[in-house]
Amino acid sequence: MENILLVFFFFIIYSFIGYITEIIFCSINSKKIIYNRGFLIGPYLPIYGTGALIIIYTLQKYNTDLLALFVMSMVYCTVLEYLTSLILEKIFHLRWWDYSEKKFNINGRVCLKNGVLFGFGSLLIVKVIHPAIESFVHFIPHFLLLIISSILLFIFLTDIVISLRIMFGLKTNLKKITSKDATEQIKREVLYYLKNYNVLTTRLLKSFPDLDKINDHRLDKFLETFKKVKNELNKIKLKRRQK
Repeated sequence: MENILLVFFFFIIYSFIGYITEIIFCSINSKKIIYNRGFLIGPYLPIYGTGALIIIYTLQKYNTDLLALFVMSMVYCTVLEYLTSLILEKIFHLRWWDYSEKKFNINGRVCLKNGVLFGFGSLLIVKVIHPAIESFVHFIPHFLLLIISSILLFIFLTDIVISLRIMFGLKTNLKKITSKDATEQIKREVLYYLKNYNVLTTRLLKSFPDLDKINDHRLDKFLETFKKVKNELNKIKLKRRQK
């Protein structure tokens, strides 16, 4: 159990590092600050934590062979990203990211550029970052490390439950819409979520601006209506301030 908590501690650290890294890259590409990434509430991206653990615990034998480490990391992380995209789309019927416009992509789920970045990132993790983190962890008293890891695990699991509830809530409500012109019904659903999950739902939709590329036309209408309602609310707030 103690070893599991230690591994989870590393998982959270690398998930947080991945979250910060993605914010930086997305902000640079978008030329504006992007501060919400991922569908979880907390500042972490599990795919990065998972990728880092895979690299650390399976590719250490290539520690002295940088070329092999680079290539294997590219392969492992690219496969992980592809499978994650495929699984999420199968579960939620949403395309969470799309690299179709990038060169050398596979079904828009992965691309060569990201693979190369994963390779360099893995070199950095194995040779620099993880040794430094391990040294830091050794200075933390054992009992304190277990307490911190246990608290983080509880927060993380709670986050997953809440975030999945929101996602399945959106999915279930949209499936109930059967009328040809369901604009008003969708609007009621939007207002319901704004009232009950305002902060969480807004963050989720901001995190994935490419959700309008999904196959389900009902969610397209949902997002369009969501934006209209949000603009109306902003206008009302502005008028109140002017008074």
